[in-house]
Amino acid sequence: MDEHGYAPAVRVLENVQNLVSHGLDEFRSPEDIRPLLGPRSAICWDTLNGFWNDVAEWRLHNGVPMESSAPILAVENEELRLLLLTSNRTLPTGEKLGIADVVRYEKAVGASLPEFGHLAAALGVAGKSSS
Repeated sequence: MDEHGYAPAVRVLENVQNLVSHGLDEFRSPEDIRPLLGPRSAICWDTLNGFWNDVAEWRLHNGVPMESSAPILAVENEELRLLLLTSNRTLPTGEKLGIADVVRYEKAVGASLPEFGHLAAALGVAGKSSS
């Protein structure tokens, strides 16, 4: 991945991780996907996992209760379901974390993935600068 391909690659890998985190029968498990990745993508995969684990720990440490992922898994509209499945992740406990949690974490802690910030990406989509 070159510097121009890094952010799109992070987005794709994160969407795949989020999608497969829900344990749905129609998708492979995260454990099945990781061995299929090249070395650089595998490093990014692991970095993403660690980052989302940090977000979950931060949220729990700050006393913010987590919600079950069951409501997003029950959505029947295919387009909305895909959006929810790729922007949220189900933890092993059955609770969910979403992109909004990640943005709050980045804003509160000042930590993001190397060379990629969800807050900056969200501001970019909104047409605003992070400075």
